[in-house]
Amino acid sequence: MGMGFNLAEIGARVRAYRLGAGYNADQLASRLGVSRAALYRIEQGDIIKVDVLESIAAILGTSLASLLGVGAEYHSNAASYQARMQQLEENASHIVALFSPLSYLLTTESYDHDLAIMLQESVSDTEQRADRQNEQRALLRTLSERRKQARERKPSITCLTSLEELRRLVTLGLVGRLGLPEDVVAKRRMAARREVQHLANMMKAEPVGVQIGLVEDIVPNVAFQLFYKGNEVLLGTSPFRIAELPNLHVGVASITSNPEAVDLHVQLFDRLWSICKRGSEGARLLEDMLAQHS
Repeated sequence: MGMGFNLAEIGARVRAYRLGAGYNADQLASRLGVSRAALYRIEQGDIIKVDVLESIAAILGTSLASLLGVGAEYHSNAASYQARMQQLEENASHIVALFSPLSYLLTTESYDHDLAIMLQESVSDTEQRADRQNEQRALLRTLSERRKQARERKPSITCLTSLEELRRLVTLGLVGRLGLPEDVVAKRRMAARREVQHLANMMKAEPVGVQIGLVEDIVPNVAFQLFYKGNEVLLGTSPFRIAELPNLHVGVASITSNPEAVDLHVQLFDRLWSICKRGSEGARLLEDMLAQHS
C-alpha cells in the first residue's frame, strides 16, 4: 500500500490507536507476529500491506477506514484521541479550540498531579482500577508530552472557555467523583481556584501567540479543536473530559477534514468569539467569580 495514501499519517494513527488500546510496541508486534522493529517502521510510515493493516485494526478495535483516514477517524477512548491530538499539534501552525472547563495546554504544571488523582478516583471498582492503570499512565504521559511539545514549538493558540463551566469547576473542585470527605473537597476547590486564577493571569498578560476568550452564554458540551497546517484544516471533536469528574470512555471522538464539518465549526467558533470577553475584561469576570465563591 502506498499510492494515494499518506503513509506517515497511517503510521501515526496506528501508534495512537495502539496507545489507546493499552498495548506497548512489543505486545502489539507479538500479536501481529512481526518484530518490534517492523512495527516501528510501520508507525514511522513505511509501506504496509492491506492485510497487515486489517489485522492491526482488528486487534486495536478500530476499522481499516479509520486507520487509512478515509472519511473520519473515530476514537472510543481519551488515550488514543489525545495521542492523535499530540501528532496533529506537532505539525499545526495554529490551533483553535473550545474546551470546557479547561484547555490542558493552558493549565499549570501542578494540574498533572491533580489530574492523576482525579483519574484514580473516577474508577471506584478495585479490579477495574488495576485494569485502567496502564491506560491512565499512557494518557498522562501523552498529555505531558503535549505540554512539552507546545512549549518548544509555540504554536499560535486561540481558545474559548465557559464562565459557567469554570464556576462549576470551582464549586466542585478538582475531584474524580462526588462524595469525597469535606476536607479533601476543600483542598480540591483550592486547586481549582489556582487553575482559574492562572487563566485570569494569562488573560491579563496576553502572552504572544495565545488568545483566550471567556463565553458567558451556554457553549457546546462537546469540545472541538481546529488544526491549521498551511491550507489544510482538520477538525477534532471529543466528548471526553480531562477535568473534574473525568470521562475517558463514554462517547466517541472523531477527526475529519470534511469541508462542511470544518466550516460549520469555524462559523460556530467565530460567532462565540465575537461575543466573548477577552483580556482584562475577561480576567475581571473570572476574578469576580472567584470572589463570589471565596
